[in-house]
Amino acid sequence: MMTQLMNVSTDHIGWLVWMVWILIGVFASMVAQRYTGGRRTFLFDLVIGVVASVLGGYLSTRFLGDTPVQLFLLSVLGAVFFVAAVLWVTGSLTARFRKDEGPDE
Repeated sequence: MMTQLMNVSTDHIGWLVWMVWILIGVFASMVAQRYTGGRRTFLFDLVIGVVASVLGGYLSTRFLGDTPVQLFLLSVLGAVFFVAAVLWVTGSLTARFRKDEGPDE
């Protein structure tokens, strides 16, 4: 039973692995919110963080690793790096658009 929950293969991904990716996204969005000082809404960071971490974890299982342990570890690393890159890019873009708006006169 437990092996099916944590199973990672190219054919099947257990739901606990999905939960790990979601938790990585939630944690990354909380860090991004703390780092940006509230310039963006938490819901925006949360949605971007969860979607990016799940996408990064899923894509890394499709293209990297051979054994289940490798697939799991590489999927976690893929989720962490992908969510960090996406939050950095969205943070840069939102800061740039805010700077371009300027004060209304």
